Amino acid sequence: MPSLTTIIGLLLAGCTLAATAFYLLSMIAAYRFFSLTPDRKNTPDGKNTETQRQRDTEAAASPPVSVMIPLHGADFDAYQNYERFCKQDYSQFQLVFGVREAGDSSIPIIEKLKRDFPGHDIELVVCPDVMGTNLKVSNLENMLACVRYEHLIIVDSDIRVERDYLRRIIAELQPQGVGLVTCLYRAAEARDFASRLEAVGITGEFAAGVLMARMLEGVRFALGSTMATTRERLAGIGGFRALKDYLADDFMLGNLMAERGDEVRLSHVVVETAMPATGFGGMMRHQMRWARSTRISRPAGYLGLLLTYGTALALINVAVMRASWASLVLLVLTLAVRLLMGWLVGVHYLKDRILKRHFYLVPLRDVLSFVIWAVSWFGRTVEWRGRRFEVKRDGRMEQVAGPAIITQAE
Repeated sequence: MPSLTTIIGLLLAGCTLAATAFYLLSMIAAYRFFSLTPDRKNTPDGKNTETQRQRDTEAAASPPVSVMIPLHGADFDAYQNYERFCKQDYSQFQLVFGVREAGDSSIPIIEKLKRDFPGHDIELVVCPDVMGTNLKVSNLENMLACVRYEHLIIVDSDIRVERDYLRRIIAELQPQGVGLVTCLYRAAEARDFASRLEAVGITGEFAAGVLMARMLEGVRFALGSTMATTRERLAGIGGFRALKDYLADDFMLGNLMAERGDEVRLSHVVVETAMPATGFGGMMRHQMRWARSTRISRPAGYLGLLLTYGTALALINVAVMRASWASLVLLVLTLAVRLLMGWLVGVHYLKDRILKRHFYLVPLRDVLSFVIWAVSWFGRTVEWRGRRFEVKRDGRMEQVAGPAIITQAE
């Protein structure tokens, strides 16, 4: 009869092989998305195919669009991020910024933006009204009163884009049945070791999971980097009020759209995020908030993430099997496939310069991700904007510490 150590080793080896299979499938998913899906910027030699001509025609009929950017304090390199939205190659668009407090540190930045771009339609909404525990969603609801156009793009405040961003995103929203367009992102810069660790995980790890989900079941969620839709479709899911108490508001927006029967499309546009020096503690709080919200939003899928942590599983197997030759061979094989996947998805396809420069951090990031995954199963509280919340089984938040949130009457 095999010993307990042998049984544990075999289980770990099986899980590690499953993770290696995940890495291989992720590369297939990335190839299918970036190389087989028609896209103007991913076509060899820039040849204009029929699909591209159709998209160019759709883009030529570009409807006016309102870009909504909720704010809470001045972000790192905020002006540079917002300036890029003002320089869009697009005929008619509006920028709507929103804050809750008149003393918000982001207000002078928006005022400077309005002075520097006097010909642009830029609105700043200052409104303290609250309708739920998610203050970002309350901010969006307050901003909606100043939105002029039917087409909407909701963007996180730390996102920066290229000149053709609006044209390409809105073109992908035009086909019949598409209810929401979202997109992947990469780090534009990372100022300290902790932010580099987080940046490496975005394209070297997280993006692969998104592409796998798209290949296996379609996109049934949205990413806060871009959420393009229309006012009519937003109203069809109950508006922002349907999201007012959820921690993962971006996930829920896409999920409710998909459940309603609308297609959630992953765009080929890749935006960037500027990551400040947050320190290890700040990075861990952010990662834990994301991990616990994902665990509660999709518990079965989150449990399945165990089979994606091949590096950590292989290392544990080496320790359990006391560095047997079989465990060491499995570790080398797993690391080789893992690094190939990270390079292909993050560096080759997503053009992530931060990942390319700090690719040596991938194994360390893998181990950290496994630790975060394991710890996130214990407890339901998260820290967000100076408050502590308990996340309920349905993904809704209830505040347990910090300044009280006083909601307005329904």
